[in-house]
Amino acid sequence: MISKLYDSFTKYIKENYKFLIVWMLILSVTVFLSFYEVDYEVYTPGSITNLEDRIMVEDAYKAKGSFNLTYVNAKPGRLINVLLSYVIPSWDLVDIDSSRIENEDYEEIIERGKIDLNQVNENAMLVAFDAANKDYTITNRDVTVYYVFEDAKTNLRVGDVIVEVNGEKISSLSDVTARLEDVSVGDEVTFKVKRDGKTYTRDGKVYESEGKKIIGMYLTEVINVKSDTLVEFNYKNNESGASGGLMSTLEIYNKITKKDITKGLTIAGTGTMNADGTVGEIGGVKYKLKGAVKKGADAFIVPTLNYEEAKEIKEKEGYDIKLIKADTFSNVLKELEKL
Repeated sequence: MISKLYDSFTKYIKENYKFLIVWMLILSVTVFLSFYEVDYEVYTPGSITNLEDRIMVEDAYKAKGSFNLTYVNAKPGRLINVLLSYVIPSWDLVDIDSSRIENEDYEEIIERGKIDLNQVNENAMLVAFDAANKDYTITNRDVTVYYVFEDAKTNLRVGDVIVEVNGEKISSLSDVTARLEDVSVGDEVTFKVKRDGKTYTRDGKVYESEGKKIIGMYLTEVINVKSDTLVEFNYKNNESGASGGLMSTLEIYNKITKKDITKGLTIAGTGTMNADGTVGEIGGVKYKLKGAVKKGADAFIVPTLNYEEAKEIKEKEGYDIKLIKADTFSNVLKELEKL
């Protein structure tokens, strides 16, 4: 029995070897195209995320409509996606270096996106509480490593929160500057940092660049806002960056004020949120606008610096959606009153 099966198998192979070779080559190429990645991403039209599922506010007022984040669908730079980007009009090939500083790795880019998200979330609370005349306090300011220069002689990492410099406690960016005033080129500086709930000791060597004494890092300050009203953010691990700050602010504001500013509408949008209430520019507006339209949003809020691009796309594609120009948070509230 086994002998007959073996004979039949070998006969089949001999009679169809050319066909089998072709299919093996096709399979090999398909596997290669599907798994081999290059330093690119492919941007495609995204979608929207209802912030009701991302921001929880204690004793929140209910909304009939919704505020929604918009996002770009970024596919990994696998060769199959790269090739399809030349065929599908709405797919664009983007060099990952456009979001990379010097030669940092992808993990550092992701970590910086998490810092941005944390920063705009805290700004969103501050601005929303201010607009709603709710009390809050800024409990502390996390001095966070945002970027480490390529020529820096340090083991500091992006995302480290600095709590001490040379044994002295710090609570702001100005504290770090003050601690480093007396150091000299060639000196070793010791940092105590917090990361993922643990404490580490790092070090860095002072060097000179363009006439300035530096460690070779860029720092940012992330405030921590506390209030009697509990606010919790439940973003997924792959959701990061600063572009959702405006919409987060609107969601918090609507949950802590009695009047429902959604008016029963599906409102999507994008834009960073600064602590002073100004709205910042974002990237990928055409993908976000297309995603909002695809999901049937009634309005799309877009930063002032991105407005003309969004308007041009809306007119070109004939989108039936209301565009709202966002300059400041108070300006957006006034525009929503007109809906």
